[in-house]
Amino acid sequence: MSILAKSHVASQPAEADRKRHPPEREPGNPPASRESILVASLFSSPASIVISNAVGILVMLISWRWTGDGTFYTLGAVTILILLGRIATLTRYRLGSHEGEDRRAARRWDLEFQIGATLFAVMQGICSYHAIFATTMPEVQILNVIAAVAFASGYVARNAAKPKYVIVQVLCLCLPLMMALERSNQPNYRTIAIFIILYMVTNFVIVLSLNRNLKALAEATAVAQDKEASSRKHAEQAHLALRSMTHGLVTFDENLVRELQNERHGDLYGHDAEATSLEAMLTTATKARRLSRSDATLIRQDVNRTLKQRATSARELTPPSGKTLLVHVEPTDAGGVLIVTEDVSERKLAQQKIETLARTDPLTGLANRHELDRMLASIGPGFREGIGSVAVLYVDLDDFKTINDSLGHGAGDKVLVAIAERIRSAFRLTDFLARFGGDEFVAILPSADGETSLSAADRLMAALAPPVIVGDRKFSIGASIGIAIGPRHGCDGDTLMTAADLALYEAKSTGKSRACLFRPEMAASFRRRTELENEMREGLANGQFELHYQPIVEIASRKVVALEALLRWNHPAKGPISPAEFIPIAERSDLISDLGEWVFERAAIDIVRLPAEVSISVNVSPMQFRQPGRLVAALRSIIEKRNVPADRLELELTESVLVDDPDKTLETMAELRSFGLRFSLDDFGTGYASIGYLATYSFDKVKIDRSFASVISENEASRSIVELVQHLAERIGFTVVAEGLETKVQVEAIAATGICLAQGYFFGKPEPIGPLAERLSASTTVPEA
Repeated sequence: MSILAKSHVASQPAEADRKRHPPEREPGNPPASRESILVASLFSSPASIVISNAVGILVMLISWRWTGDGTFYTLGAVTILILLGRIATLTRYRLGSHEGEDRRAARRWDLEFQIGATLFAVMQGICSYHAIFATTMPEVQILNVIAAVAFASGYVARNAAKPKYVIVQVLCLCLPLMMALERSNQPNYRTIAIFIILYMVTNFVIVLSLNRNLKALAEATAVAQDKEASSRKHAEQAHLALRSMTHGLVTFDENLVRELQNERHGDLYGHDAEATSLEAMLTTATKARRLSRSDATLIRQDVNRTLKQRATSARELTPPSGKTLLVHVEPTDAGGVLIVTEDVSERKLAQQKIETLARTDPLTGLANRHELDRMLASIGPGFREGIGSVAVLYVDLDDFKTINDSLGHGAGDKVLVAIAERIRSAFRLTDFLARFGGDEFVAILPSADGETSLSAADRLMAALAPPVIVGDRKFSIGASIGIAIGPRHGCDGDTLMTAADLALYEAKSTGKSRACLFRPEMAASFRRRTELENEMREGLANGQFELHYQPIVEIASRKVVALEALLRWNHPAKGPISPAEFIPIAERSDLISDLGEWVFERAAIDIVRLPAEVSISVNVSPMQFRQPGRLVAALRSIIEKRNVPADRLELELTESVLVDDPDKTLETMAELRSFGLRFSLDDFGTGYASIGYLATYSFDKVKIDRSFASVISENEASRSIVELVQHLAERIGFTVVAEGLETKVQVEAIAATGICLAQGYFFGKPEPIGPLAERLSASTTVPEA
């Protein structure tokens, strides 16, 4: 039978199905569980409940009428309220639909019923107790005893579905009666009490027996209902599954006459009730442009192969509609064929998107690290297959961290997006571009030599030159570029990346914003840096470092007011190594904090050998300020351990510290000032800081860079800048030190600006603490040059 012929049934709303067949309970549970059947038995005869409760009330009122005792009246009034509550429960249960009700709901009804029944038993028990113990009328006593026994028997018969509640209710009825009989002064009543006990035990045995029978009956009923519902459910599920399949399904017999077809197949191939054969179906689909003629031919071939060879086939088709269809043809047990068709258009599109995302950096749209690794891995085999040359350009944005730290990563991301667009514009369509991570990018240029690569680097520099505008802010971003050419600098991608990285290091260390082509000696330089880093650790542990001190002098009096501590490394094999070489290495590793703490402790030891009016200034690396917790803890510990006056120690900061993380820097400086430490700003005028920083950070000293001193005597612009700084010093309240003075002319020119402190070879070279301390103990002034 064709489902298409019954399409009007398949198209009926799901709401109609729900009305014909109410929803089932939880999967795996019968529609009417044993629990719900047992509970239903409690509510099966509401009239008997109302009548029995009314009889109980009548007993109480008759007892009141005969005795005039108001207690019976009160008990009757309370019991009337209980009866009204039970009537409300019975009404709600009878009016409600309990088909498919879960176990929790059944238990709620059970509990509500038993509360009402138990309260009635309690009231009746109290009434019988009062009749025996508080009255002397035999008629009232007999009436209440009969009522209690009758109600107990009624509970056993009516509530046998719940034996534990029956036991409680019988006890509530009989225990008060038994207690009253026991407490009476009549011996015969005590004998009756014993019979009450036997009566209760008998009732308990009867109710347990009845309960077993009820449970067996309820179980049989539930199983029968479950089987009936399960059969109906399976039939409906099969029908619904076929109707709601996302795949098109059609079966043909051995003569290729249609047997079964679902709605989805008609949607994919076109609805035609008269197309009852495979050929008619394909003709309809071709006319409706659901299939091309070649698609129809391929399906015929697959069906014929399946009929002859009983083999399964699967084929992906792209019909004129633009969809992508996956067609499975399988043999059936009856000798025909089953065709299942799936529209995989969205899946194919999703796969394409996933593949794109897997290869693309989500922020910039360039290739990601994974795709870069794949491209680099192909370089070696490419050389072996005859590729002539390839260039790898390793691009690192200069000082990009400043933007992230000062304006947040949101602004940084916008800048990166703009930079990525400029990088695209600087390269050819055939060049491979990737974001390596953070602010680093890699370009791979096929068939490129050194000259071509340097030209590409120049185009990139030019593209990056204009400021990047984000909102109302402008950012000037430069880049350093390392270039390696294969196979000259390496025969595989990893080797070329290492060479480009070394060239990048060279570009950054020699001024930034420039491109550098790899040279073999860079590898030797890298090996030396690696060796020095390892040997520096040993040198620090073995006492190879020492401090030299250079005086800071009052120009007018030639009096030494401070010494700057300068670190020296005397390598046992390589000899003296310049700080300009080993300090950058230490700053790129975790050694700079170890070195800085050693310098500060050595200065704290040496300061006790100096006159009280002479202080020591110690340089602090920006890298140390990136670990403020460690820096503060180390300086506090050294000051306390060495017991030195902190106001004789001064920390020299470079301008780069101020722009790394201004808020954190201010917080750290405030904490260090609380110890008594002072601060000076080193090399002012050569970095990023503006004059506004002088007031913000409240420096005690500002050291003018040596580049001003060397030209101040003949350069009016430099003189004006120095005079401006000195004027600010007088207004704000800090002291200016001129660095790098080597001639008398420079000293006189600096003194003419009003600056009173100076430092340089003119006043003394750096030297160890020993001889310097001896001279200063004799005189704190330096002789005239």
